[in-house]
Amino acid sequence: MIIRDRDDEARRDLMSRRRFLGFSACATIGTTGMLSTLMSLRQVMAASASSATSGDHKALVCLFLFGGNDSANMLVPREQSTYDVYAQGRTILALPQGSLLPLPDSEFTGPELGLHPSMTGCANLYGQENLALLSNVGTLVAPVTLQEYQGGSAALPPSLFSHNDQQVLWQTSVPHTPSAYVETGWGGRIADLVNSVHNNGTLSMCFSLDGANYFQVGSSVTPIQLSGDGGTGYEWSGSSNADDQTRYALLRELFGETYSNMLEQAFADISNREIANSENLRTAISGATDFDGFLPDSNLGNQLNLISQIIEKQADLGQNRQIFFCATGGFDTHGPQLAAHAGLLSGVDQAISGFYNAMESIGMQDDVTLFTASDFGRTFDSNGRGSDHGWGGHHIISGGAVRGGHIYGEYPDLNLGSSPLDTGRGRWIPTTGVDQYASTLAKWFGVSDTDMATVFPNIGNFASADLGFML
Repeated sequence: MIIRDRDDEARRDLMSRRRFLGFSACATIGTTGMLSTLMSLRQVMAASASSATSGDHKALVCLFLFGGNDSANMLVPREQSTYDVYAQGRTILALPQGSLLPLPDSEFTGPELGLHPSMTGCANLYGQENLALLSNVGTLVAPVTLQEYQGGSAALPPSLFSHNDQQVLWQTSVPHTPSAYVETGWGGRIADLVNSVHNNGTLSMCFSLDGANYFQVGSSVTPIQLSGDGGTGYEWSGSSNADDQTRYALLRELFGETYSNMLEQAFADISNREIANSENLRTAISGATDFDGFLPDSNLGNQLNLISQIIEKQADLGQNRQIFFCATGGFDTHGPQLAAHAGLLSGVDQAISGFYNAMESIGMQDDVTLFTASDFGRTFDSNGRGSDHGWGGHHIISGGAVRGGHIYGEYPDLNLGSSPLDTGRGRWIPTTGVDQYASTLAKWFGVSDTDMATVFPNIGNFASADLGFML
């Protein structure tokens, strides 16, 4: 295997440039009816609260941890004999046993586990049964043994341990196909299935707070990209400054031209669509609650604040189903890791717990499920300073509809070199596939069993499409 190491922020910029025309332009051409701001605005405002069935609202929020979270230090054994194996394998990366936050679970068959000491908010949600953890999940075509992996007899996801390829596979759940041929993400395919049944408004049910992504791209539904700082973009349109108003008028005039060059026309169409979406959304959420008091003062906190406002106004938007993508980076911790990782997990913890509390404050905690995703887990052993690219990792699911207070999946045998899951350096073979993780969320969201293979073409390779962590 070739291990490719590239900065995750640079990768995301590359993906945005490379895929801009691929999944934005094609989706925009032929939708010029959506480009009239006034018409679209009237349609949105006509979608009254009564047009969406109250009580049937559901929202999925994907929180992507770019860079590959070292979740071996997020979910850690507390039981003595297993902790000893952990400490021996992690060496300088090992957390003090007494610092771990207990995660009692009488149903879990693995060792007693604890949460990273920086994650007190998530530990509290776990104790309230509003948060669960899924152990050792990752990209798979089908279940695979160490012998099959070593012998080359099993189908494996392409480009294991590569940031950009594994990010694509996590978001598309099509690991039998090289990333260059991926057209849609599993969130987008879900949206294609349920959009016409559950949404009456003109806006897409998919909102990205972190730019272009693969996860939300569907055949008929494409995401609305909102500003990563929590704004709705195109602020000139709402400015009282005379210069801003002049700039905005000139911009609309420029985009209103007809161009003979297809790329120029596609760019104009995309820009008009995004301006219309921005104005429509700003109008709809103008009276929404400010959730800043619940969320951390950070880029991720700002993203979740705007997500909270859009969820609060879902009835006004005519949307009974919504899918969100937000993200934070910095998890490629090859260098000095312990302090940096503690800070990263603290930020994630404040965001997850604060978001749950924000939803609870408006009585929508049962409607909304947040789940984490990341490139991969990391090597269990240390490189002397931090950890390197791995495979299976642990993840968080939070919300009032989560069967919380439990740990799902199988915790790996941590014995380096002798574990039946160790492909080398503690790159654990996942015992749960992303397809299973995602299909459990999709079933709660409303995807039927008969449609599950449409969204997840490899789900038939696994014993279960429902892991049981959703009520």
